[in-house]
Amino acid sequence: MSPASWSSSSSPTERRRPCSPTRPDSLTSPAEHGPATTRPPRATPRRPSEVPAVHTLSRWPELIVRDRRIMLMVAIGAATLLVIVQIVLYTTSGDDRGPGSLAELALNLLLDASLPLIVRLPRTVGGLAVVVTTVLALGAGLTPDAVAAQIDPITTPVATSVVVSFLVTLLPWPQAFAFAAVLALPAIPIWSPSWGNLYEALSSTALPALGALYLRARYELVRSLRKRAELADSERRLLAERAETAERQRLAADLHDIVTHHVTEIVLHADALRVTTRDDDARAAAEQIRRAGTRTLTELRDLMHVVTTGARPAPAERPQNDTGGDLAALAAADHAALHVEGDPDTVPAVVARAVYRVVQESLTNARKHAPGAPVTVAISYPGDRADVEVRNAPPRRSVDPTLTSAGSGMGLTGLDRRVTLLGGTFSAGDDGEGGFTVTASLPASATRNAATPDPRAPADSGVT
Repeated sequence: MSPASWSSSSSPTERRRPCSPTRPDSLTSPAEHGPATTRPPRATPRRPSEVPAVHTLSRWPELIVRDRRIMLMVAIGAATLLVIVQIVLYTTSGDDRGPGSLAELALNLLLDASLPLIVRLPRTVGGLAVVVTTVLALGAGLTPDAVAAQIDPITTPVATSVVVSFLVTLLPWPQAFAFAAVLALPAIPIWSPSWGNLYEALSSTALPALGALYLRARYELVRSLRKRAELADSERRLLAERAETAERQRLAADLHDIVTHHVTEIVLHADALRVTTRDDDARAAAEQIRRAGTRTLTELRDLMHVVTTGARPAPAERPQNDTGGDLAALAAADHAALHVEGDPDTVPAVVARAVYRVVQESLTNARKHAPGAPVTVAISYPGDRADVEVRNAPPRRSVDPTLTSAGSGMGLTGLDRRVTLLGGTFSAGDDGEGGFTVTASLPASATRNAATPDPRAPADSGVT
């Protein structure tokens, strides 16, 4: 990315350049704009999974609200504890226990036993709590003295607090608070109103509702912050991809202008030599240079179309690199022996194009690193795949350092990725006798075609 694209970016996360520890974080030089002001280092953006929402020790409220299995375990634990407590209270409340006390205990135990179902059926358990609370309130209203004397510790269902907490956590806000209000009203005996009764009603409904409200609000806040972090990260990656695409297109345009200019000069000079020379060998060599230059310009145009638009040229416009005439001409131009077995039409066009690229790149490497060495190209089509082997003997002349140092060094790497994307295998290395061998095997059932290239794979340009 160029400095111009850095300065046009408005978000700190878009400036992803390495900063030297000894150089101020400035986009301009001191000579041009005076002394540079050192800025504080920016924090590296975290991925959504790396954004710490809360401290590890304080994440239990979020886990309780988010994980239904934990909620079920809490409900089972609460139900077990309430059953034990109420049975203990019943057995230790005294010897004078009437039938109302036993009925009230049974209703409380019924509500306690239904607590594990509240995670899956919150409205059903809430309705059961309303029924139990109403029945107990009616019973207390009919015999207030007896109830107050005998079963005062369990007049209000103890499980009401747990039910209200789960309802506020699980249900929408209007339904949850409606249940809480309905459960609070029967807990206030209208025949003997007092501050103690009001406190009991509020402590069994309002306080648990506020606690559950806090847990739910905390969970929703953390979830919204995490979503915002994910959206920010997605936006950052999208902006980075757009900037990278724009920079790639700019570099491709510069490369196109430079290469087109020089290759066009080569083609013109070769054509002029072909017309003016009287030597047949020189004329044939000039014609070969002219054709190679013209083919290079055509492929460069197609490559630029891929880089700038992201789509391959239409099949009618795409050069047909069949394994017949084109490969024969390619091998003849490099004085390589070509052996073809089988029918090339048994493989799809994308495999045939890959075969052509493997042979082209291998011949280029042999010409650069083993000048004068005989080269053998063997291609076979057993029916279910295409096998390619290009072997060159040890070099017979000294290698030209200028020629071997030219190129990007990505030729074999690009071939490996191209063959792998098609589901094939690729290998290249010394043959143990001083020569070099390149082999590739591509399945005829390759489903990946040239219309959907991998954006991470480098395009083959024939330059190594």
